[in-house]
Amino acid sequence: MINKNEKRRRTYKPVPIADKLKDINKKLLYKFGQLDYVIYAKWGDIVGQFFVQHSEPIKINSVLSTTNELGERVYDKFLHVNVSPPIALEFQHFQNKIIEKINSYFGYKAIKGIKIHQTYVKKELLKKTTKQVNLIKEKQDKLKIRETTPNLNNKQLEESIVKLGLSITKEET
Repeated sequence: MINKNEKRRRTYKPVPIADKLKDINKKLLYKFGQLDYVIYAKWGDIVGQFFVQHSEPIKINSVLSTTNELGERVYDKFLHVNVSPPIALEFQHFQNKIIEKINSYFGYKAIKGIKIHQTYVKKELLKKTTKQVNLIKEKQDKLKIRETTPNLNNKQLEESIVKLGLSITKEET
């Protein structure tokens, strides 16, 4: 039995969270490499909101290009990206700008080219922004528009004029 007068000694020591996070980040860096890790982390900033929904980086592949004067091998790095087939042509069109953004972020020519793989990309975690419509204001606007338009016998024409008026008032605000 433990006497109350005896103090229990801790078997663990408190460690700052930053130290533990460094260990986790090191594991990720060794798994992917710093270049891969940064591209995965910044993919949305690099390609923009539209392409982030239809593409994802897979890996970076190094290909031997030449040897320099010192006899060292020089490798070119290519980024492999999964892109949804309907968007692949447009992604290919913006490929040079994406490479330029990546290289400007690192400050040197980190990526030489992009290899596109056409597969469907599922992005379930992205939140789609929904417009909140103020229904009371919309009804008030409809009433104002109907008051200003003349009485029409054709209901379809009247509804199309009201919709046109609503779209104009939405653009003004």
